[in-house]
Amino acid sequence: MQRAAQVLLSRILALLPSPYLRDSLKALLLLLLQGHGKARPQHSQTKSPSALSRFLNLYPWPTRALIRLTRREAEKALEGARRRGGPKPRLLVVLDLVTLEKRGRFPHLPLSFFHGQWGLHLVVLYLVYGDLRIPWAYRLWRGKGEKSLSLLALRLLSSLPPWLKGAFRLRVVADTAFGTSRFLLGVRRMGLEAIVGVRRDRHLRGGGHLAQLRRQGGRVYLRGLSFPVWAFRYRYPLPGGGWEWRYGVATARTMLVWGRKRFAIEHFFRAMKSEFSLGQFGQRSAVGVHRFLVLSLLAYLLAHWVRVEGEGGLTWREAGVLAARVLLPDLLVRVVLLELHTLGLWPPGGGGGLCSVCGRCKF
Repeated sequence: MQRAAQVLLSRILALLPSPYLRDSLKALLLLLLQGHGKARPQHSQTKSPSALSRFLNLYPWPTRALIRLTRREAEKALEGARRRGGPKPRLLVVLDLVTLEKRGRFPHLPLSFFHGQWGLHLVVLYLVYGDLRIPWAYRLWRGKGEKSLSLLALRLLSSLPPWLKGAFRLRVVADTAFGTSRFLLGVRRMGLEAIVGVRRDRHLRGGGHLAQLRRQGGRVYLRGLSFPVWAFRYRYPLPGGGWEWRYGVATARTMLVWGRKRFAIEHFFRAMKSEFSLGQFGQRSAVGVHRFLVLSLLAYLLAHWVRVEGEGGLTWREAGVLAARVLLPDLLVRVVLLELHTLGLWPPGGGGGLCSVCGRCKF
């Protein structure tokens, strides 16, 4: 997978029309891989904040082509990892909602409240197959009165390439924000299986609600649904310690075990926020924020591909550092030389040449 990451980065750099833009992209990726969740343009050691701001907000470069190219390479990775022979392998299609909390004025961004949080709300779809984790697409939820979360999620599902459905048995996994009758009905119409979190007070046909059930794996009819689902509950660990019961439903009884396993999968957004700076954008234009989010997801994908072949037990921080060493060695050397130059240890001695770091002093 390290080779796949190197190929992807080289092809992305080939999309950019000038060396200046390529340098800016590499500087931003280095920042995201080593930013430890707090990457900002002003933290870059190889490009000025104004240069990176212009790259994100002003300069014309093919963002959509970058996304399409990344998806093609991700499809190749999935196809290469797919088991041949026997029944179709299962591919988890995970839908999650994340709020990127923001303060200040962002007049060009659709900020809104959701569950008491003010910020940008993203519906993200990513794919899980074996050790592979592939961010695929995201949509912005613009708040109440706009398109519903369920509709955005269904549109993301419909954007998956047809060959995936032919090559894999897709299982949709979604959190409680998507546990509506509309979403379950839409997934069923697509011919997909689903495991969805639901509220404990969800009403049942005939009276009562889900939390009153004592039998695990029982078939139930939710109010507003014409077909049965199978209910389960699981212990959810709370951040401050302890746990609470949470509930979910599956559209097929055979998926109950997978339903419980789904919530043991690593939290994708925890890694995105803590190591790849998903919510650390400072741009106030829609295109600048979109590009920052895309590059943050790209940094995660590159680090993940490098991590798959790395030493066992790598943390995401270690994976980001390793990815920077593998993919951006020239920038890392430049950063080290800049540090030495700042400390007065480079250039060594004297001479007649120009320093390759600052281009001014002689050695």
